[in-house]
Amino acid sequence: MARPGLTLLILVLASRAMAADYYVKNGGNDAADGLSLPNAWATLGHAADVVNPGDTVHVQNGNYQGFYVSRSGSAGNPITFLADGNNVQITADNDKTPDGINIEGADYITIDGFIVNNRTRAGIRTALSHFVTVRNCHTGNNQTWGIFSGFADDFTIEFNEAHHSQQQHGIYVSNACVRPVIRGNLVHDNNAAGIHMNGDLSQGGNGLISEAVIERNTVYGNGVGGGSGINMDGVINSVIRDNLLYDNHASGISLYQIDAATGATGNLVVNNTIVNAADSRWCVNINSGSSGNVIRNNILYNFHSWHGVIAIDDSSRPGFASDYNTVMERFSIDQGDTVIDLASWQALGYDTHSIIATPASLFLVPGSDFHLSQSSPAVDAGTSAGAPSFDLDGNARPVGAGFDIGAYEAQLLHCGDGNIDSGEQCGEPGLSCSDACTTCNSCICAQNTPVCGDGLVCGSEQCEVDADCGAGQACSNCQCINAPLCSSGVIAQNPTMRWHVAPFRLRLAGQAVIPKPWQGVNPLMNGVHIVADGVTGPGKFDALIPGGAAVNGVGWRFVRGTRWTYTDRAGSHAGVTQVVIRDRSHTHDGLIHWSVRAHTAMLAAPDVNHVRTAIVLGAANECAQTQWNAPGGTRPRCAGDAAHLVCR
Repeated sequence: MARPGLTLLILVLASRAMAADYYVKNGGNDAADGLSLPNAWATLGHAADVVNPGDTVHVQNGNYQGFYVSRSGSAGNPITFLADGNNVQITADNDKTPDGINIEGADYITIDGFIVNNRTRAGIRTALSHFVTVRNCHTGNNQTWGIFSGFADDFTIEFNEAHHSQQQHGIYVSNACVRPVIRGNLVHDNNAAGIHMNGDLSQGGNGLISEAVIERNTVYGNGVGGGSGINMDGVINSVIRDNLLYDNHASGISLYQIDAATGATGNLVVNNTIVNAADSRWCVNINSGSSGNVIRNNILYNFHSWHGVIAIDDSSRPGFASDYNTVMERFSIDQGDTVIDLASWQALGYDTHSIIATPASLFLVPGSDFHLSQSSPAVDAGTSAGAPSFDLDGNARPVGAGFDIGAYEAQLLHCGDGNIDSGEQCGEPGLSCSDACTTCNSCICAQNTPVCGDGLVCGSEQCEVDADCGAGQACSNCQCINAPLCSSGVIAQNPTMRWHVAPFRLRLAGQAVIPKPWQGVNPLMNGVHIVADGVTGPGKFDALIPGGAAVNGVGWRFVRGTRWTYTDRAGSHAGVTQVVIRDRSHTHDGLIHWSVRAHTAMLAAPDVNHVRTAIVLGAANECAQTQWNAPGGTRPRCAGDAAHLVCR
């Protein structure tokens, strides 16, 4: 009798079809086909259980129970849950976790346009999932968080509203991850931090969040219970730009270490406007070994009676730089215990070109409209170094003689009057933008927000198609990754791997159902191809074992009609000394088990957070793969370090 797990895998493989549009509405029927509004499904939970890569679930206005997503899309073919109206509300937790929407163990998912309020824990939660996008959603009055993620690489949170989280934060990106994007969100009146980021070493992984982009967010009224407008615990090599923070009750932006593996290091804080409330701490707070940070082109003002604009401790001063800001006469080099004036601060080599300015002189309407007035001392007073090519409104930078300080760039007054005035690049007769990645915006050629799939490699994109990448790489979500060996969609079952670096020793095993009729599964004739590597970065084991009967103890033997064994004590092919392939079709048709042993000189291991393995057993589509989860994630997962990986 076939085992339930194997039967499920066969059903999944058999159900793969062209991408489809499905519909969900109140009063629908989960027994219908879901392919039109008259035949719409009733529940989002049912939709989440059956969707495949490329499918879009269109949700009509109404109240729904939340849903739990555990099925993955693929690169270029995400699974999308799209609110067709402006009143699609999640009014009950999903049936598995105390959250409204939960994405767990699922990659390439998009959640767009949902209202998720008053949930038991998070409005929208993402865990152990990569390339997830949450956009245009409204999350308010949730008990713990508005939007939460854990161990989620390439997580994009954009154009959402997250407010009045009762216990903690509006947006919380947690645990080891890379390349999160937090863009264009309205985050306000949360009990703790507005945006909280925490590498949290205790939960596994490397305890760091790296290569984050936090841009064009408006963050206000947070932190009554403690927590900065933007908290960054162990966030490294990231950019915080074009954000407006005002009336927050703790600090504005904090760079530090509490739970993470290290301090927040190597970050660029540029072109933000930070105006703190009267009961606040510091506009920028840097401590606990958070070195190498750069503070540039920011408006910094604090209504507190003596707290000021930048507080830093000795452990964070190595590599620290600050300049071209508007400031007050209040700084601290002992984490806020004492205050020094601008002259004393400048004597330490900081803020040489910065100026003292007040909200009355800076803004159109101090307290409510933080656009720069035409007479603002921040106009043209910034530096181009690291400055973004756009402002909080999406308008182009620079306008006029130079880059402005703060989140907004003052715009040209005479754009569109038919005359070519100083600073205008387009929008007038005879002026146009020649760069396909730009659009005319207020008479300035502004960089477009990159759109993956539009055929143009713009901004942070590395590619649109595989040909844009280097040899041995593939284009995935407009980033160049190491080319995968297997794209059949067949997932290995019960995989295990041990990788020891010096000397290199590899043990790899697993099994999968390769659907019959087999085209090329015959190792004696066709050999096998085995790869273990990372999605990105170095560290790759690549063994192409040719076919051929054993000669002088080297080659393949076919034993009892169900087992192929390869032996080569010299390890002539990538150090492989033994491969055993077993045909277990008597248990379940198409089931194959494999084990691999290799032993050679030192071979660097891939990043423990992004390990994958694949084996081709016949034709190109007769293959199976494993994407290993990071340490602390659900199985299959890897643990270890650069010297030794254990995956199971």
